[in-house]
Amino acid sequence: MRVWPEDANNGRGDVFFEFCPIRHKPWILLPGQEYVLKYRLMVFDGTLSSETADVLWNNYAYPAEITILR
Repeated sequence: MRVWPEDANNGRGDVFFEFCPIRHKPWILLPGQEYVLKYRLMVFDGTLSSETADVLWNNYAYPAEITILR
């Protein structure tokens, strides 16, 4: 997450998220390879408890396995 000062960007500041996996190290793309990046952005207004944050993280990191029976 990047936060610009209030006096930047025509005096209004800015907050934005940057998703760039190659910002700090090179990423070599090879022919025939499949590359998958997954992100989840949660926007929350208020106080987030550590318990709720843990539930949200675990739901993302360890999703439930679903089996469809026919």
